[in-house]
Amino acid sequence: MESLYRKYRPQTFADVVGQQHVVSTLEHAVLEGKTSHAYLFCGPRGTGKTTMARLLAKALMCEKGPGNLPDGTCEQCQLIARGEHPDVYELDAASRTGVDNVREEIINSVGYAPVRANYKIYIIDEVHMLTTAAFNALLKTLEEPPSHVVFVLCTTDPQKIPDTILSRVQRFDFRAIGSEDIEAHLEDICAQEGFAFDKSALSLIVRHARGGMRDALSTLEKLSVFGDGNISIDSAQDLLGEVSGSMLVSVACAIAERNVPTLFDAVSGLVTSGRDLLQFSRELAGHLRDVYVVSAVGAKPGVVDATEDELQNLKDEALAFGSVDRISRALAVINDAGNEMRTATNQRLVLEIALTRLARPKSDMTLDSLADRVSQLERQVAQLSANAVVQPANSAAPVAAPAPASKPASAPAPSPAPASQPPVQQVAPAPQRVSQAVPAPKSAPAPAKQAPSPAPAPSAPVTPAVTDAGELQRKWKQAVDALVRTNPSRGSLLLTSSILSDDGNRLLVNLPKGSGFAVKMLDRSDVRSIVDPVVESIFGRRSIVYAEASLQGANIARNQRAAAPAPAPRPVPAPAPAPAPAPVSAAPSQPMPWDDVPAYEPVPYDDAAAMSYDEDAQVNGVPDIAAPAPAPESEPTPARKPAPAPSSKPAIPAAPKPSPVTAAPAAPAAPAAPAEVPPEAKDIMAMLTDVFGDGVTVSVEKK
Repeated sequence: MESLYRKYRPQTFADVVGQQHVVSTLEHAVLEGKTSHAYLFCGPRGTGKTTMARLLAKALMCEKGPGNLPDGTCEQCQLIARGEHPDVYELDAASRTGVDNVREEIINSVGYAPVRANYKIYIIDEVHMLTTAAFNALLKTLEEPPSHVVFVLCTTDPQKIPDTILSRVQRFDFRAIGSEDIEAHLEDICAQEGFAFDKSALSLIVRHARGGMRDALSTLEKLSVFGDGNISIDSAQDLLGEVSGSMLVSVACAIAERNVPTLFDAVSGLVTSGRDLLQFSRELAGHLRDVYVVSAVGAKPGVVDATEDELQNLKDEALAFGSVDRISRALAVINDAGNEMRTATNQRLVLEIALTRLARPKSDMTLDSLADRVSQLERQVAQLSANAVVQPANSAAPVAAPAPASKPASAPAPSPAPASQPPVQQVAPAPQRVSQAVPAPKSAPAPAKQAPSPAPAPSAPVTPAVTDAGELQRKWKQAVDALVRTNPSRGSLLLTSSILSDDGNRLLVNLPKGSGFAVKMLDRSDVRSIVDPVVESIFGRRSIVYAEASLQGANIARNQRAAAPAPAPRPVPAPAPAPAPAPVSAAPSQPMPWDDVPAYEPVPYDDAAAMSYDEDAQVNGVPDIAAPAPAPESEPTPARKPAPAPSSKPAIPAAPKPSPVTAAPAAPAAPAAPAEVPPEAKDIMAMLTDVFGDGVTVSVEKK
């Protein structure tokens, strides 16, 4: 019995199913006499590449002559159809890969004239299997063949063909044949063969063929033998291992709901019924692909091959997953599992592990699973935030519930009053506990008048403190971005900031080292009037404390005093016994040592090498030459030899001996020195006095 795909192979260009872009191009080339010397047909398997090469050979060798399309009736066409034509060489490059095969079967024979026709046609299947040396050997012949030679190269993997070959051929890309074209062709063949068929069975065959006509015809032939000429959906599912759509939907929903027991039960049922687990993984991937498309694009007709009811079911499944990223991760995991199941000895274990990874991301330490867990936490936080925002409006009435406990204590005498006043207004005395400072009213109707007064009370913090560090940083970045959009000049002050804590009443914001100017600007009232509303819109009512990283402790104390809210029970000076708070509380009252550092004054003399200093008077390694010298009595100089008794002509010490400058005032006869200073030395005396203080003696020795 001849196979169906050989029996119904197209014999003319009109019989080709699909590939109209190739058929029309070749027909015009044949009719106009513009055929090329080399062609490349590439595309998926079973799409008609070799068949098209034979049709081109018929068109070139048909007895009707050039300029006419073949009809398949002449002797030349019939010989080509049977594969017996002596001038048509069909070579399998997969079995002839070497350069020797190319030289013997192609290069050495192209020079001979054709035997029966006007052309010699070389059809090389799977040409990508040739070695690099074989391609190089074929290159010159392929570029400039004899006028009677035509090459047709067929391949399913054009990426492996060298560019030198691609540049010398006309390339035609064959596409996967459409489902409707394949199904119509199968119905035509069933009518010719007398097969009874179900359209659903043919649709299942087409789906498994994946655009290949040869695969579809092979499956149809097997089903015709299996069902004795009856193509039914049951036999198709049994033969192809097809899983019902309800099974795929239940598995997809179990993945979305993270129901591991249901997934294991489904796998067990597939194994018990003898289904192919690898085929199931492919079908599950196809179903999840439809869910992914509907989730990303929407349930639009034509997006996926499904009816309106199936589109609605896909939309519900997409909503169950929650996000497109989660569906894409499921597709990636199922695809990896299918690739692993091809060579695995235990396909069930591989599939179960893959489904567990999807249902329990905590057991998977990949980045995709962590992203899945983070997105799940974000959804939970969003729900909690929404509930927290809605809750104060609904819980305004219950806040007054504790008030009845204080009501009987304030008015125990009128016992009949509670019985005569059951309305809800009796709960209104709750505001009396909130405003204890106001004198309590004596009369009963007073609470009804004071009921409107507690309206401003809800101005207390509405949003709770944010304790999660990640959420805290995200909200602060949201506030900074909003401020930069509305007021870039003020928002730029907070671009490098980060938030440290939120206790419900105060936000502690940290700025990097060297941001003292930004901290001072942010403490200004005009800047706070712009920054605070933006922050309150995101965090709620808060007081903001800014701290520079290098001066964090001092700036916190300073900003606490400047921006501290009314709460009296939190004064800083109260914990006096503790030694640490003392400098913090004193810091705001007096300038910090780094705020009032005097400007550096250059030394007013020319010869810097003549300067001498006292090593004991250094501060942090720098000579303290700007500070006035202390009294000579309090200056301890045990290691220094005192100068001898002052003579009438004291000489200025030479530079080699670094005698301390501060030791000069130790002489008791210093006040008599100014009388001996000549006029030309007054300027030098003034400069030395400014630098070293009073008590410096200068004398000039005249030669």
